[in-house]
Amino acid sequence: MPSWNIHLEAGTRLVKKLKFTGTKRKEFLFACLLPDINNGYINKVKVQKHHHETHYAYDQKSSLNFYAENRQHITERDPIYLGYLFHLYTDGFFNYDFYRTIKRHKLGQGIDRDAKSKIKHHDFWLYDSNFHHCLNLKPEDLPALAKRANAVSAAEITPEDIADVERILVEDSLNDDIKGQHYQFYTKQRLDELMEDMIDSFTNDYLKGDRHHA
Repeated sequence: MPSWNIHLEAGTRLVKKLKFTGTKRKEFLFACLLPDINNGYINKVKVQKHHHETHYAYDQKSSLNFYAENRQHITERDPIYLGYLFHLYTDGFFNYDFYRTIKRHKLGQGIDRDAKSKIKHHDFWLYDSNFHHCLNLKPEDLPALAKRANAVSAAEITPEDIADVERILVEDSLNDDIKGQHYQFYTKQRLDELMEDMIDSFTNDYLKGDRHHA
């Protein structure tokens, strides 16, 4: 799945279309990371939950499940719910493209799913190294942000968890071991194109009146 710098790069581009500023901007960008926090992306998180719960991964697409449960908040453009939805949509969009492309061009013959997943994550982490985003939160922001985030049924975070998220973003060291390597499946140009396609698709699906498809 896309890494945090990719999620924040996508979120930073989308937030301009949403015209969120101030607190709304901070809430939206933080929520672009929120599904991963209880999922164990950070080791020190107080409460860890299964990926299926944090990513609403049951029955059908994660983004559709989340939308069905939180449609009113999303229609009202609540930045927390909209950011959470955008994370799930981003994961699904990139994941779908990777496996669809492998199948279409018969590139995965003789390679098991774990090996394919390693190739996918390698390229996402390499793409991640093109960006460096921080949330620039102040200590006094954290209690209110945690309270807002915990309104989402799958979230259960503390102000300390948020501070740890900011620390990870500032250090920006999670992909140090693959910096300078070459893409194994994608190219940077192709991932740039997918980023723009994904944002346009989300905009059409969720920001232009009623949702027509997802």
